Amino acid sequence: MGPGAAGDVAVDKQVTASPAPSPTPVPNAGSPTPEPVNTSAYWNGWFVDGGGPAANILIANNTYTYTLDVAAFNYALLRRATQSSGAQVDPGFAEMIADSRTHDVVLTIKPLIPEGSGLRLGDDRHSYTMKIDLDKIRHPDADAAKRYADGSMSITELSKQASAGSIQIGLTAESEGCATIAFAIFRGLQPLDHLVQRVSIGDTNTSAPVCDSADPAQAAALSGGLNSLREVSLGMEGSGADATAAAALHIFDFETYSMAVFVDGRPGKTLVYGWQTASSVVDFLKTDRFQNMILKARKDSADKKPGGYLPAAKELAKILFSTKSGNSTEDEAKNAWAAFRAIVRESTGSPVVVVRVASDVTGGQNRSIYVPLGILGAKGPDPVLDKPIIVVQPMAIERYPSRDKCIGDWMFAVPDGLENVPGAVMPPGFFPAKVPGTRISEIDKLRQYLAATTSSVTPLLTLAPASAVGFVVLAHQDEGAMWFAESTDHIISQDIEKKFPSGSVGIFAACSAASAKGRNTALLQRLNEQGFDTLIASPFTIDAGYGVVFASSFAEIMAEVTSQKPPPTILDLFDKTIARTAQKFKDKADADYSELGLEYVLLGNPAIKLCVQP
Repeated sequence: MGPGAAGDVAVDKQVTASPAPSPTPVPNAGSPTPEPVNTSAYWNGWFVDGGGPAANILIANNTYTYTLDVAAFNYALLRRATQSSGAQVDPGFAEMIADSRTHDVVLTIKPLIPEGSGLRLGDDRHSYTMKIDLDKIRHPDADAAKRYADGSMSITELSKQASAGSIQIGLTAESEGCATIAFAIFRGLQPLDHLVQRVSIGDTNTSAPVCDSADPAQAAALSGGLNSLREVSLGMEGSGADATAAAALHIFDFETYSMAVFVDGRPGKTLVYGWQTASSVVDFLKTDRFQNMILKARKDSADKKPGGYLPAAKELAKILFSTKSGNSTEDEAKNAWAAFRAIVRESTGSPVVVVRVASDVTGGQNRSIYVPLGILGAKGPDPVLDKPIIVVQPMAIERYPSRDKCIGDWMFAVPDGLENVPGAVMPPGFFPAKVPGTRISEIDKLRQYLAATTSSVTPLLTLAPASAVGFVVLAHQDEGAMWFAESTDHIISQDIEKKFPSGSVGIFAACSAASAKGRNTALLQRLNEQGFDTLIASPFTIDAGYGVVFASSFAEIMAEVTSQKPPPTILDLFDKTIARTAQKFKDKADADYSELGLEYVLLGNPAIKLCVQP
């Protein structure tokens, strides 16, 4: 039969052929150690009973065992009917294999499933240990690979015979949709690799969604490499923004310590730094001390004191880039901080930095913690960074909206008054009478809107189904409850049943909606589950007077730019709103609020644009 005929098997000849190294001369006393036979290695992942060509199509309400191993073979290339997904190891891993003096290594592997995902770990195990026999990679079992390729060996048997090491993890597919599980891989305190396994969950194998329109066959269901830590979600790429950031900072909370990983995207520079932080970054972000520092910074800045935000910026930098004295990773932290400052200094504009902070696993998932890293760009004498930075923090659920996604319809949830807010702060007419969308000013109507399974609001534009929704909220918020006039008459995350188009955007002029404390992020998480892929909120208490001016300014700017071409991004709108809000406070009270925007966090895809008016 010819190529592609039924019954053929696809064999990766480079890895299944028997290795035949060239004869090696007898070494002299000063000769270097002979090179290993093979240094190519691959991570392989599969779900027992999983479906699809990458075995990553799961059925909701079922439990699976996921196997991750490392071998000289990419199992997915050995058979035409694949049962797994594979990714080449990071170059640093390959260098370790090339060092023939090392025969085995022990790796720490931390699985990461974001809270709110359709997947859940079977237990709260913090990390897994994988012992790797490097000689099994250097001298691969080509016979086992051939037997698997011709169908005479199962993938489980192949892994037992040919892999250099493996772990098994219990997982439950809880709900339909797209989900990911990431693996942070360390050799001691050294970051060695990073993997992302993509999963599609359906009611049946045939009903599972296509999670990436650019890769419907899910050939890249497993991807890896430390440089991939700089990648933003595919939604960013779909909106026309760069798919890779200038740098990345990832924080991983373990049971007894925190690890930080910084990735430098400059060509020719050290790629990755890893260090053990002196204390838990997550715990610091939850402290009242940090909150109070921000409140003082806001007051000092309003009073025109130079460098009002600098004390908070400098303390946050110390928490992120410091280790305990004498720690073996102390130089890594110092060098990472120097690299970060150099990236910002050398950049012609504000560089994009991807940030992820994951708390330790609880209930089988990792809670996403949002860091106001933009504060490091505060102005003043002896600044922390030379210029502002654009911080991108992925949402817990990262969808992959189509490339033509844009924001077409806007909903403004803005009341006529708020609890304990004087009428002088919200006088009649404080909010524009004409807005580019629909306004809801009563909590009951907002509750109905969020509970509706179909839209009951007149759309701003008649657009294609690709149009997403913009949602602006001015409200009180605490511990995941949102209200207007009375705290007893509130909306909680369970009240939000409405399904929004993927790619939708939420802007919260509400208190502490992105705070790491308690359940403050519950509303953001629920909106993310229901279709929101971009959210702008603050982890701190926002003064009601500022929130009122911010919301009205956003509506004004929206009305001004609806016909602008090219259409602005949500980041453009946010920056313009911050500037106008600051100008209003300066004109009215001679107060400086120009840097208050540093307190907000931009979650998801800030590059999504408004739809072009027909």
